[in-house]
Amino acid sequence: MKEELLLEKYTRALFEVAEEQEAIEVVQAGMERIGKYFQQVPELVEYLTSPQIEWKQKLELAKTLIKGLSPLIVNFVNLVMEKERQFILPYVSEEFHRLMEMRAKRAEAVVTTAVPLPGEEKRLLEEKLTRIFTKQIVLENQVEPEIMGGLVVKIGHTVIDGSVKRQLEELGRALAAGG
Repeated sequence: MKEELLLEKYTRALFEVAEEQEAIEVVQAGMERIGKYFQQVPELVEYLTSPQIEWKQKLELAKTLIKGLSPLIVNFVNLVMEKERQFILPYVSEEFHRLMEMRAKRAEAVVTTAVPLPGEEKRLLEEKLTRIFTKQIVLENQVEPEIMGGLVVKIGHTVIDGSVKRQLEELGRALAAGG
């Protein structure tokens, strides 16, 4: 939880400075590039957070990651490293993207279902979520048969779990507790 708060705090600060300097698109592109590095080489996170790796080596890696990017990103990554918050770096791109969508009054939602949602149901769910969240919702449907039925909706940091699996788990806990 603390990590999420730090991620949001640092990313929001970057976002606000980028907005002031009218560099949102440049910063977003640079952060996406860094995010892709972490996706392609997951070991980077371990390297940057490992107590066995010397601080100087971590700084050299960070410099390599930000080479050629805007000065705003260079300063941001240097600050994150200086404050020893490098564990947030792999997630800044997603958080920056989320802030951009909030700015545009648009949000992406990931809906997990046991079977693929038919087009009409997906459209109706988008409309309902748009009314609830007062933002234009764009749905991505992920299929995970293990939830058995129902759906799990994730929008930003909000999760609504209406899965059959969760309901059965709650029923099991209630029965085990004697209720």
